[in-house]
Amino acid sequence: MGVKNWNDSVVPWRWTGLEEISPGTIAIDVPNYLTRRLIVMKTTKSPDGRLPLTHVGTFLSLVRTTLSAHILPVMIFDGPPEARKRAPNPELIQTASNLYKEFVKSGDPYNEEVSEALWKSRAVRMYFAAEHIKDLARAIGVPAITAPSEAEMMAASMCRDNLVDTVVSNDVDTLLFGSPHVTKQLQVSNSRILRVSLEELETQMELDLERLRDLAVLCGCDFHEGMKGIGPRKGALLLQRHGGLLEILKSKGIPHAVREDFIRAREVFDEPSYLSTDGIDLKLNPPIVPKLTRSLRMMMSENAVETSVEKILKLWKGFGTRQSSLEQWI
Repeated sequence: MGVKNWNDSVVPWRWTGLEEISPGTIAIDVPNYLTRRLIVMKTTKSPDGRLPLTHVGTFLSLVRTTLSAHILPVMIFDGPPEARKRAPNPELIQTASNLYKEFVKSGDPYNEEVSEALWKSRAVRMYFAAEHIKDLARAIGVPAITAPSEAEMMAASMCRDNLVDTVVSNDVDTLLFGSPHVTKQLQVSNSRILRVSLEELETQMELDLERLRDLAVLCGCDFHEGMKGIGPRKGALLLQRHGGLLEILKSKGIPHAVREDFIRAREVFDEPSYLSTDGIDLKLNPPIVPKLTRSLRMMMSENAVETSVEKILKLWKGFGTRQSSLEQWI
């Protein structure tokens, strides 16, 4: 969901040149990336019974375009959900995992049982897609990391610690988790990105990070429904007047038990400060060609598989060449 009513008039998204992150490394909040893109794609069952595998084309396109621009995409996947966030249904996750194993075992994109189950549930399709992308990423050599909790928290921590140059996500929450830079749209072919920095948001709202987190809870976010009648502008004025979330709650005469619920929600935004990125090594590994070929054969013709693998190998061999050339002159 993100933060309620934090639209483009609140968040100063702006287009800049691709050189802001290229050459470089980016973190992809996979659940967010998948949800935003697959939700607008075809959702009616294929007449030939084929599995819904549109995520494969989306992922391969992302990898090819970023690597060609000397940008390393790091795929970040959700771990266990934050306690205050609506937990995913474990049965659906297990169902998706079992379906994926069956798909890999059979190697059949027309597997009737798997196809029927995936078309029946959008949530199962998303979990299936995430598991599939994780496997494909490892076969290609792209880093794939499962977060200890929310993917966006881990991605934000990696950007905070300068392991990546930006986090690709539609949600401004990533800034609130401490990421200094978030990219909403990547248009590599047009050499531009739609992005915002934490510093720009702080300037726009005239609030520092701590107060922005207070504002998110007041407005309503993934961890609290917020205070009725409080939007971003009104909330910002209240924070400037009273100084913090707790002071506002007290001034409104909010009972202690209710105040505690607000404060617990607010504390969620502090969790990334306890996340360590020590030991994370981000690099493009050599593609595992047999595994990649085997995976792609389940979805493509032999000629298409051969072409796709050749392109990925070429990108792997050429990746970093520009970076090395630049470093010679520094």
